[in-house]
Amino acid sequence: MSQFLNDFVVGIDVSSEFSIVAMLAPTGELIRKPFRIDHNPAGFNKLLDILKKEEERLNRKPIYFVESTGIFHLPLFFFLKSNDLKGFVLNPLCVHSTKNFDLRKVKNDNKDAEAIARLAKYQDIKVSMMPEPQILALRMMTREYYAVSDMLTEMKNRLCTDLYLLFPGFLNVFSGPFGKTALAILRSYPSPRAVSEADTDVLTLLISKTSRKGLEWASKKVVLLRDCAQLASSMPSEFSLLDTKIKFHIDGIEHMQSSLDGIEAQIHKMIDSKEFPAKAKKNVELLDEIPGVGFLTAATLIAEIGDFSLFNSPKALTAFFGLDPSVNQSGKFNGDRNKISKRGTRIGRRILFTIAMASIRTTRNGAEINPVLREFYKSKCVSKKKKVALVAVMHKLLHYIYAVLRDQKPFVIKRPEDHQTWRTTKPQPAAA
Repeated sequence: MSQFLNDFVVGIDVSSEFSIVAMLAPTGELIRKPFRIDHNPAGFNKLLDILKKEEERLNRKPIYFVESTGIFHLPLFFFLKSNDLKGFVLNPLCVHSTKNFDLRKVKNDNKDAEAIARLAKYQDIKVSMMPEPQILALRMMTREYYAVSDMLTEMKNRLCTDLYLLFPGFLNVFSGPFGKTALAILRSYPSPRAVSEADTDVLTLLISKTSRKGLEWASKKVVLLRDCAQLASSMPSEFSLLDTKIKFHIDGIEHMQSSLDGIEAQIHKMIDSKEFPAKAKKNVELLDEIPGVGFLTAATLIAEIGDFSLFNSPKALTAFFGLDPSVNQSGKFNGDRNKISKRGTRIGRRILFTIAMASIRTTRNGAEINPVLREFYKSKCVSKKKKVALVAVMHKLLHYIYAVLRDQKPFVIKRPEDHQTWRTTKPQPAAA
């Protein structure tokens, strides 16, 4: 049974420029036809006046519910919260599955607002509180970081495609096509013709100075570049006019990399500020100490988790990240090829995948980042596919994260047999 069964419930269907509001009395009756409010001061104050009047009439404070819609619900949510009204956010997956109980196929904003209100009033549905503003701001910044990172990757892929066509062989000259030396060459000599016509000494000095290596090493690279330029001479001469594309991609790569550095610096500044919650800051520091976890990934995890006290078990945290197995059962049939649900935070799963990949690798010296997880991964690969084994590592990492945040203690690598030592050290009851 819903905890809001006897409350004055308000359902709000939010869009970018306006919202539709439906109000249910404690008895469950629709107080008035759902109405529209614009997302401006006049519209917000109109809703507040209506809610205050109904509060006086019903002698009940309204409880409002909004569907999570990215960022569009935030201004209205915080406006009502600042006016001492209680509200919750509903997961869109839960809302969409219960929006149309009628036989007729009806889909409009009025019905959606009423469905949100009735869902909250009559169904025992999980609701979530909005995280603290500092945590919410951190979440926006970390998500922006990965959005810009994706654009940077796309720009790099486009540059590689152009180099395959316009400058075949260039990608094999340097260890990395996006290193300082490679980008410096492409900025100064963006076409094979430019490399062929370049002064050998000037080109050698540029490579040596940028790479901080000797002239002998740079001379060998010049020879390879000349060979690539000679190979590209067989391409149609009209293609040489496309060197402006290479310059454009280089400018974009450098600009996006600068933006990433700026976002990361801002994340550091936000967490180090006095306004940032001390407990959340400590949680970031605790996760940062886990092998395979860096500062940025730790900050992203804390931003995505929000209020850790809402999770009462590792299974709850696993479901939040969408790593819980889906269920496919009907009658006597039980599906045994079930995938993970992927119902939780997408950015969180991305970060866990990155941490899992880092945890099972080795350094250049052959040292294992996390020998326990690496051994666990290898044992899973015996009977499972690699990606399935990697998901098992992600699942294990969530248990580590839960234990660290629950106990507020630094992470310590322990083998499975070390966890069972308490059984032998536990005092045994005296014999009668």
